[in-house]
Amino acid sequence: MHALLLTVLITVSAQGRASAAPDVANESFTISTNANTAAAAASSNNARYDRLMRALESLGIAHNDIRTTYYNLNYTPPPQPQPGAPVPPVRERYGYFVSRNISVTLHRLDLVGKAIDTAVASGVTDIGGVSFGLNDNHAQLAQALRAAVSDTRAQAQAMATAAGLHIVRVKSMQQGYAEGPSPGVMMAAPMPAPAAAPTTIEPSNIDVTAIVTVTYEAQ
Repeated sequence: MHALLLTVLITVSAQGRASAAPDVANESFTISTNANTAAAAASSNNARYDRLMRALESLGIAHNDIRTTYYNLNYTPPPQPQPGAPVPPVRERYGYFVSRNISVTLHRLDLVGKAIDTAVASGVTDIGGVSFGLNDNHAQLAQALRAAVSDTRAQAQAMATAAGLHIVRVKSMQQGYAEGPSPGVMMAAPMPAPAAAPTTIEPSNIDVTAIVTVTYEAQ
């Protein structure tokens, strides 16, 4: 009679990572305006926005890559003095406020600094951030998956060897949460004062991560 071989299941998880140079960037701008009337605040904001659009398009940025992501109009009335009440703290501005957020996608990384300087010159009041990414990360994800699967095999083999067993086959395999490309550069700061020197931002590589869980049969 043949002895029955005991089958043991070994389940391991591993993470793989792959890097690549970014090929796309996203910039976030804000235009804030204030006036005594809603029409004046909106008109001022629109004028700055139109100036920004023309300037960015003159750099070769496509119209469809410039998007308004937020628009808001609100009113802050001046404080009304009340007899016997303490004087309220003085606010810097009252009236109507218009705020517009603009997202700009850049497919040429040499335009990152130029777009910022152009935005500043066009009347942008805040620069919300700059991030870099990959237009297509499929190759990096595949590489990260291969690295993760290879790592699970090495872990399972080490466990099997320690137990006096050997790997027979793969029982199941599952991809876990795969992180999107991590931004190579993030910047969030108020708009700097215009300067003679051009803005320069150097991107770093983008990391793509994949997690794999594999169950092996060992005997």
